[in-house]
Amino acid sequence: MALEARCFAAYDGIFNRRQLRALLANPRAAWLIAGPFAGAACLLVPANGHGRWGRLYSLAVDPRYRKQGIAKDLIAASFDWFRAQGLTVCRAEVKSDNLAARRLYAAMGFVEGAMLPHYYGLGEWGLRLSRDL
Repeated sequence: MALEARCFAAYDGIFNRRQLRALLANPRAAWLIAGPFAGAACLLVPANGHGRWGRLYSLAVDPRYRKQGIAKDLIAASFDWFRAQGLTVCRAEVKSDNLAARRLYAAMGFVEGAMLPHYYGLGEWGLRLSRDL
């Protein structure tokens, strides 16, 4: 919760305590942690077990540790984990106005796809991303 609070505001899609508990208990979710909670990534695999894609559901890096390559390391480790699960595509979403995150994802090989109206709340659009593994 502390990392979430340092990284996101309510309009960014911050997880609440109930959501975090559910994700931690979800057998289809995995968490990658960088350092002493300097950053974290939540990964999801398809619920039906038949999809060939995984979802980088959340990526958070503590503002004190940004610009040190932690986000890139977490994304790269996510790719490795998805490949180990037999998945061939990584999907993610990002706020359309988060230009720093969009640059990071582009540098990691993601392609921007569909716009997602009101994905993060009224007037807060998202952008779907994907990358072949």
